[in-house]
Amino acid sequence: MDFPFKAVLFDMDGTITDTTPLHDAAWDDFARAHTGQGLNPGDPRLVPGRTIDVVRAILGRQVQGAEAQRLHDDKEQRFHTLARGKLNTLPGFARYRRWLRMRHIPVALVTNAPRINIDFTLHELQLEYGFDLILGAEDTERGKPHPDPFLEACRRLKVAPQDALVHEDSALGIAAGVAAGCKVAAILTGISPAAARSAGARWSADNFEQWLAQIN
Repeated sequence: MDFPFKAVLFDMDGTITDTTPLHDAAWDDFARAHTGQGLNPGDPRLVPGRTIDVVRAILGRQVQGAEAQRLHDDKEQRFHTLARGKLNTLPGFARYRRWLRMRHIPVALVTNAPRINIDFTLHELQLEYGFDLILGAEDTERGKPHPDPFLEACRRLKVAPQDALVHEDSALGIAAGVAAGCKVAAILTGISPAAARSAGARWSADNFEQWLAQIN
């Protein structure tokens, strides 16, 4: 495969590191603490987008202001407790990032995660300085599945969306990349190849070792 892209935009959770089971466990713990009931795997309330959107879905009410911030941070601290010392990048990620650097292709982290989680996760992965650009929940008014985060990343990198490649692991993230006008290569940590194609992904791979084999 020829590699025509001028920038590569990575999602974080489930894409560069497989944190989804740890986030699910943290959400279950959060729900038990605040509603008295846990969450079943695949609960649809876990997919609206940003942390505060999921908080509102679980609680069934539109929390705002200081209460919203307190609940938001409560969930993320539960995640940090569960995840500390357990995170690794997906196979091939470090080699792929070097491959891109050798070709002077900028890399961005584009995630719905809040800064508190971005800082924690990148510190755990020793990737604090691993990206040319980092965009999180606070950086656009609307998160994925809206295209805004990817459009903002392209704007800041001065790259046309059609010249950017997105790596995502969820149908909503893939849809956001496609809506922004980017090509998407799905990472199959939490989605099947068929579901990734259905969401609009052009390519898919189990991890970045497999992806590198496709593009080399």
